[in-house]
Formats: sequence, C-alpha cells, structure tokens
Amino acid sequence: MAELTEKVKDFFTSAKINKSTLMDVLSEFLAVEMGGQKLYEKALTLVSDSEVKTKFREFHRQTIKHQKVLTEVIHKLGGNTRAQSAGAKVATEKAQALLRSMDGNGLSKDQAELNAIENIVLAETKDHADWELIGKIARQSNDDRLREVLGAAASEVEQEEDEHLNWTRKKLGELQMESLTKGATSDKKSDSPKVEAPITKSSMKRTGGRARSRTKASSKSKSRARTTR
Repeated sequence: MAELTEKVKDFFTSAKINKSTLMDVLSEFLAVEMGGQKLYEKALTLVSDSEVKTKFREFHRQTIKHQKVLTEVIHKLGGNTRAQSAGAKVATEKAQALLRSMDGNGLSKDQAELNAIENIVLAETKDHADWELIGKIARQSNDDRLREVLGAAASEVEQEEDEHLNWTRKKLGELQMESLTKGATSDKKSDSPKVEAPITKSSMKRTGGRARSRTKASSKSKSRARTTR
C-alpha cells in the first residue's frame, strides 16, 4: 500500500473530513467490492491455469470478506448500506461493462482467459486505490472515531489488497509472454560457424612464393616445347 514515508507524514497531517462526502465514497467502495466478487466468479469460469484458479478462489473469498468489513464500517459510522450514492451507481455500471466484455466476443479460449485476468487487474487497481484512501483518511483525520473505525478496517484488509493487485498483474504479464511465444519457430543457428584464418605477412609470402614457383615452372615448360619444335 502506501510507502512508509508517506504514512509517517500522514500521521503528522490533520484533516477535517466531510462526513456526508465520506459516506458517499464508502458506498462507492462497497459497490466496487461487490462488482469485484462477480468478476471473480465470472473469471473462474474462463481461466484454465491451475495456479490462477487457486489464487482467484482465495481472492474471491477475501473480496467477500472485504465487503463485510466495509458494511460494518458504514454501520458503525451511522450510514445505510442499502442506499447507493451516485458514485456507487457508476461503479456498478463499470463492473457490468467488464462482465459484458467477458462474454465470448469472438475470442479464442486463451484470449478469453487473458481478457478475464486483465479485467481483474483493472478492478483490483481501483479496489487497491480505495483501500489506500481509507488508510490515509484514518491516519489524517482529526476525528477519533474515524481514526479508530477506518484504521482497524485498513489494517485488516490492506495486505490482502496488495497481494490481489501485485500477484494478478505479474501473472498476467507471464501468461501474455507465453501466448506471444506459443507456436513460434526460431532460426537454427550453426553449431560450428566457419571462421576464416587471419591474413598475415608470412602467409602472404608463402602464397606469393608458391605463385612465383608455378609461374617459373610454366615458363620452363613453354621454352622446352619451342626447342623441341
């Protein structure tokens, strides 16, 4: 999540948080988690890599837990989890758009798998940023209640969110490289490339000497032939 130096700086920064705006934002963050749950469920029907399946099942369970954590936060702060803010409605629409992009669309099985994992990376990037902000609010707020409630939630979730994003992003890169090299043929290189011997003065002399000897021998032969005639 946030760098250590940034966290230390936050503790020395005081901010007065607008409670109404915060509740709207938390409603949006809850919608993001709910959308993430559906994305994992859809992705699990499309991925075939065993390692990805195992991790996505784990991340799916943790995402449901994160929803519960956010729901408790909203309740503790006096909010209503059934009321969707404008931001929450937009977050829901974004998740639905990602889900629609995973419905075939002419992709091969391998392409559909990569697309599903890519959509998880997109969703987890937003989710990761949400929890970073929750942690930042907890560190900077001058409201003791907010510091207590949000701080406890961030401490419980932040490390898991780090893994969700970092692992999935790295795995996506690995699988994309595999797909790019699958079926590719490489030119076979010669095991023992021909190396030409360097030309030296001594070799030039030896070559020149042989040439002169052949010239003299040829001249003598022609002379004898004329004499015979």
